[in-house]
Amino acid sequence: MEETSQSCKVVLLGESGVGKTSIITQFTTSEFQEDQISTTGASFSSKTFNFDEIGKNLSFEIWDTAGQEKYRSLSKMFYKDAGVAILVYDITSKESFEQLKNYWVIQLREYGPKNIIIAIAGNKSDLENEQVDEEEVRNYSKDNNFLYKRTSAKNHSSIDDLFHDVGMKFLDPEFQQRDDVVEMNLRKNNVKTIEIKDNLDQDNINEQGEGKIEGKKKKKKCC
Repeated sequence: MEETSQSCKVVLLGESGVGKTSIITQFTTSEFQEDQISTTGASFSSKTFNFDEIGKNLSFEIWDTAGQEKYRSLSKMFYKDAGVAILVYDITSKESFEQLKNYWVIQLREYGPKNIIIAIAGNKSDLENEQVDEEEVRNYSKDNNFLYKRTSAKNHSSIDDLFHDVGMKFLDPEFQQRDDVVEMNLRKNNVKTIEIKDNLDQDNINEQGEGKIEGKKKKKKCC
């Protein structure tokens, strides 16, 4: 008999324009927008994924965070009780990978849960002008015990594989039995879930991290 679906909070982090929103859109709706609008603040999506090989479902609760510098202070709000963080860089932008290593990983380790699962996504693999050495990324991921996938939000390449891999690691009994993960799951089960259908904007979030649903977006190509 198939077990009741668990939930897993996922945060996507990385520079503006690397394709975080497009990855989420492909995963949740199998759609791609050439002129994807850039997230301001954060936005929420969800999808239940079936893991047939272990007879389980997992409900991914996905937070898409803004990469612009003026919104960075908001990102750590969304680390709390996250089981997975997906750090995205653009394979055509060396700077986006350097920022991933020198800012986003450091912030996540300082403010995120101790045992959070971290995956790196090298996005825009459909493009030819690659500027980031993939072997360097693979070695960096291996050295830090991060999962790694080379993805394309445009053609859906490895998007489902990315979420499958982080989901399998999250559902691993060894991970689920860690004390802090058990406590996190208990907190999540005791908190009333509110469905958020729009974006959170920095101007509408108070010091306690509560926000009104009045997000705004600006157009920026992001694939």
